[in-house]
Parts: sequence; C-alpha cells; structure tokens
Amino acid sequence: MLPRGEYAIQKVLRECNWFQGLEGDIDTSHLGFLHLGAVKLEDTTPGTFDYYNVADRAPKYEVAETEFGMSYGAYRPADADTYYWRIAHFLFPFFTMIPTGILGMQVLVRVWVPLDDEHMMFWSILAPRSRQGPGGAGGAVGFTAGGRSVAAVGARPGGFEFLPDTADWLGKFRLAQNKDNDYLIDREAQRTQSFTGIAGIHQQDQAVTESMGPIIDRTQEHLGTSDAMIIRTRRRVIIAARALRDAGVVPPGVDDPKVYRYRSGGVVLPRDADWLEATKELRQAFVQHPAAPAVAPAINTGG
Repeated sequence: MLPRGEYAIQKVLRECNWFQGLEGDIDTSHLGFLHLGAVKLEDTTPGTFDYYNVADRAPKYEVAETEFGMSYGAYRPADADTYYWRIAHFLFPFFTMIPTGILGMQVLVRVWVPLDDEHMMFWSILAPRSRQGPGGAGGAVGFTAGGRSVAAVGARPGGFEFLPDTADWLGKFRLAQNKDNDYLIDREAQRTQSFTGIAGIHQQDQAVTESMGPIIDRTQEHLGTSDAMIIRTRRRVIIAARALRDAGVVPPGVDDPKVYRYRSGGVVLPRDADWLEATKELRQAFVQHPAAPAVAPAINTGG
C-alpha cells in the first residue's frame, strides 16, 4: 500500500472492541458534528472542502462492494452543478483509508488491531507530504477557529501525550487523556470554541467509542441512512467470517496483496458523474496524478 518515502506513524491503545473503533472511522457524517460542530460557515474559506462540510453537515451516501472490502462515497453540494465527494474504504481484515486529503494525492492507512475482545491498538501511517494541497498548502483544512485550524483547537503541543509504560499486556501507548479523567475535557473551551471541549481529533473519537462501553449492545441500535457503510461493512465481514469457518475461504488480501493498492480522499465532481467511474484512476495507488490538484483547487491551511 505504501510507496517508498517519509512516513509519520502513530500508535495508541484504545479500550474498546476493535470493530467498534473501526466503525467510527468509516462514519464520515460525524465529522460535521463531533469535530466541526462549533465551526461556523463564516470561519471557513469558500471553495474549500471544509466550507462544503460545514455548509451541509448531512451528506448522502453511495456504498459499493470492492475487491478488497467496501468503499463509500459521501457527497454534498459544492459549487454550481458539482458535488464534493469524500471517498474512503474498509479493507480486510482491519484497515481503513479515510478521506481527509485530496483524492489522488493523499497516502494514508489506519489499522485497528485487536488485542483482546475489549482492547485494541490503533495505528496510523501517513506520508505527510501527500497531505499538501496545491501551492504547498497543508491538507484539507480550510478554516480557522481562534486563529488556529480546527484540528489544533485545544490541542496540546506535540500531539499525543502518553502515560508511562507499565509491564502488563495493556500497559503501553495509553493516552494521558483517557476515560478515567474524562479525557481532560475543558468545559470553558466547550462553551466558547469546541463542540466537545476535548483536545485533539483522535481523542474526540476515542472518547466517543470508549464511552459506548467495551462492546456496545448493537441490538439497541437504530441505524439510519447515514449508517449505510457501517451496515454493509458488518454484513461483508460476517459473510467472510462464515466463509472462512465453513469452507476455508480466505478473505480478500490474504493471498493477493495487490488488492490493497488504492487511495482515499476528497474530490469535486459534476453532479451527473458516476463517482466510481469518474474516480477510477485517482483511486489507484503507485500512480502519479499530476491533475489531482485541479480537481479541488481551493484547499487552504488554517491560519
């Protein structure tokens, strides 16, 4: 999945079932509420991905079964006669590719590794330079809040802070922000500049998935149209598990790693375009995409 180059790797223990954590990563609609809930449209730059996200926080979905797992395209209005699409993937057995950068440029994979039924280790592997937009702008952050990008609002210098390691099986890569201290929630920040008051995008996600309990009782769920990717991914995983158990059929990728050669990200398309066909080339990995910046020309950094 990863070409040669420079990478940033993060690793964090999460105290919930691995699939529970993974499901949060394939739920794109929570971006507009959990992470961007306090951001006003006037704080964004027109023509950027973030402007489209805040202008319409409830995307519509298309979901497709793929050779490696599942893909979704979540779309919302962009400029006249176009949609902004966030295209992302679940890849067997526990990989995700999220749509935070530009499709065709972003190189990113996240891994949700089970440690036991109620704990998992999260990995993020990113080529930082691939998050740069046209003209060297970094990533798909098109707004500021209090003079900083939303990802930095309330964040501590240096990103994650970890507790000292212990010798037990679950004693490493534990965040200083955790459920025992309410993730160091800042109520004043929550009132004035942040929907959650919790520093850090990852920490906000972790607070939500852990606070469901180690394994959520899914019989009490009321799933809707925004859960289409989660519904279809669960079904695909269950079918694959039964096929392995009953017939020894291995899931995609076990014997053919070439199926992982894909990319995720955002793109603006004409409203009458077929999203899968129109992005077929941009979703390919190990390919140079010189035209990619022209697809989404207004990506800016926060101040």
